[in-house]
Amino acid sequence: MKLTINEIAEMAHVAKSTVSKAINGQKGVSESNRQRILEIIQQVNFQPNVSARALAQSRTGAIGIVLPHSVTSLSGTFWATVVSAVAAEANRHNNSLMVISPQEGEKLKLETLEAIINRHSVDGLIIGAEQIQSQTIMNVLLQDIPFVFIGKNQFLDHYAVDVTNRKSALNVTEQLIARGYKKIGCIAGPENFKYIKERVQGFKDALEKAGLVSSGTAYSDYKKESAVKAASDFFEQHKDIDALFLAAGGEFVLNVMEALKSSGRDLKSIGLGVFDDNRIFDFLDCSIVAARQPIEKMAQCAANMLFEIINGNPPEKKYNCFDAEIIQH
Repeated sequence: MKLTINEIAEMAHVAKSTVSKAINGQKGVSESNRQRILEIIQQVNFQPNVSARALAQSRTGAIGIVLPHSVTSLSGTFWATVVSAVAAEANRHNNSLMVISPQEGEKLKLETLEAIINRHSVDGLIIGAEQIQSQTIMNVLLQDIPFVFIGKNQFLDHYAVDVTNRKSALNVTEQLIARGYKKIGCIAGPENFKYIKERVQGFKDALEKAGLVSSGTAYSDYKKESAVKAASDFFEQHKDIDALFLAAGGEFVLNVMEALKSSGRDLKSIGLGVFDDNRIFDFLDCSIVAARQPIEKMAQCAANMLFEIINGNPPEKKYNCFDAEIIQH
């Protein structure tokens, strides 16, 4: 049976209007109530009645992919590869692909996505899990739109694909240690992101296993100015580090390298461990260990899971996790 707003309100001991406000991100709802409503959806393991929906509604012939950052994220390898692989799978299923990204200042409330959800403009969604807000997720659930996460979402246990973040970070850091580095620091993306927490923990696991003490961890958002400043401040405070683990990839790595160069350090004087791998590393004269995620396979898996759900045959395996390959440059 479909979980209705009335049923959620009864289970949460709140008014129907409170549930509606929570779903739509309106004011007048305490954060505790908002979280309790989402926890109820998790506890009952609510899944959209995809079989009934497939029979009752006509198909749009389109799926959507929701990027966790602005469209500039496509300049990096990860999301560009994801979009390309999902588009290929959509084409194979005779579907078109709609790319949805937040505009400046939206902070992942994603007004564009809300409109798409409410109009049922797509048959399903692939969602970058890291920033999407809880009320948007609840709206997707209540509108019976099938979806699959790329990465684990901190609010909802749902169909998802991901990489073994903690294990892969441990493996990268262990390779740095094996190369003789002992004073290893960490510079990471936003501290509240689930995958960042897992990667930082894997970094710490490796140091503890080797009997080493961390030289510290700095966090930053993904904007160039913020990343360069965070890295510059870190280098100023930790001048004795001989290696760095970077718990993010793409432009983030290049921004940290820029800060490192500006600090007067020679790139060859410091070891780097990074997520993800990049072919540009082959042309750099420095020591780099990279975790190469099977991005294309992950995206294909997410798309295939989504089409199974859309067709009324949700996969038995709810979560698919892939190991990263450790590449030494």
